[in-house]
Amino acid sequence: MPRRRKRAFSYHAGVTMDGTQFTCDAAGFATDLVFLSHAKALALGSSFSLSPRRAGRRQLLATEGTLVLLGAAGERLRARTLPAGFGRAFNLGGLRLALVPAGYLPGAASLLCEVDGRRVLYAGTICRERAFASLGPAEPRSADAVCLDATFGDPRFLLPPREEAEATLRQFVEAALAARRAPVLLVSPFGPAPAVAEALQAAGIAARAHGTIVGVLARFAKAGASPPPLRRFAGKLGPNEALLWPPEARGAQVLGALDSPTFAFVSGFSVERTAVDCMRADQGIALSNQAGFADLVGYLEATGAHEVALHRGFAEGFAAILRERGYDAYAIDPPRQMELFRG
Repeated sequence: MPRRRKRAFSYHAGVTMDGTQFTCDAAGFATDLVFLSHAKALALGSSFSLSPRRAGRRQLLATEGTLVLLGAAGERLRARTLPAGFGRAFNLGGLRLALVPAGYLPGAASLLCEVDGRRVLYAGTICRERAFASLGPAEPRSADAVCLDATFGDPRFLLPPREEAEATLRQFVEAALAARRAPVLLVSPFGPAPAVAEALQAAGIAARAHGTIVGVLARFAKAGASPPPLRRFAGKLGPNEALLWPPEARGAQVLGALDSPTFAFVSGFSVERTAVDCMRADQGIALSNQAGFADLVGYLEATGAHEVALHRGFAEGFAAILRERGYDAYAIDPPRQMELFRG
C-alpha cells in the first residue's frame, strides 16, 4: 500500500509550509522566514514582537502596502523585509514563489509556492468581491493544496451581495436622519469602513468618524488605495451626517451626548443576532471585507485544490463540511472565539 504523502501545511508556532522555512502570519521560530499576508495578521492575540530587538534572525516577506498600513511598526520592519510585489514570480532559496492579491486590505497577499513538485497556496484572509472601489478582489490560482482563513467558514455566514448590504446601510442612515436621529455605524477601521464611507458619499450623506478610523483610512491612501476622506468627530453631528465608530469603543461616554442616537453593527458577524446584541446595536448590516461561506467554497473550487488546511474561526466545522464534499480538509490550529472586530 503506498504511503500517504505528507500534508502541505502544519502548525508550529504558526502555519508552516512543508519543505520550506516559511511561517505564515505568525512569528514562528528564530530562523524562520515569516510571510506577513496583511497588516492585521499579527494583531490576532499575538503576544510576540517582530521588532529588531526580538526578531532574532527572522526575515519577513511582505508587500509595500502591508508595511505602509503597519505605520511606525512597518517602518521598523522594513530593514528585515524582503521586497516583493504582485504579478511576477521569483526564486528564493530553491523555491519558486509568487504573491497574489488577496483583496482583504491594501497590500494583502496570498503566497503561492512551488515545492517538491506541488503548487502550495497560503491564501490566508481573502475577499472575492471588491472590498471598496479602488481595491481589487482576491485572485485564486491553480494549486494542489490551499490554506484558508475560516473566520466565516460556517453556512450561517451566507453574506448578501455587496450592493444589497450597501443598500441596507443607506436605508438605515436615511431613515435615522428622516426621524432626526443620529446614525452611528459601528464598523472596524480595518474592516468594511472604507466601503461604508463610499456608500455614504454616493448617497450624498456626510460622514464623521472616530480618530482611529480617520487615521487608518489615511494610511489606506498612502498604501495606494483611495477611500473617501473622513472628518474627525468632535462631539457633534450635523443634520445630514452619520458617524463611523469602532465597535470596541461602543461604550465611549461621548456617544451618550448625541441627540437620540441609533446604532448599526456593520460586519459579517451581524448575521448573528447575538453579535448585534453584544454590540448593543439596533440593527445589523452584513457588509464585510472578508469572504463569506459561499465565497470561500467558490474560491477553493477555483483553485482546483484537493488538500485544504483551515485556520482561525470555524476551522473544525468547515473542515468537516469539506470532507463530506470529497476534500482532504483539516484544521491546523486551536479553535478561536469569533473575532467581532474584524470583517
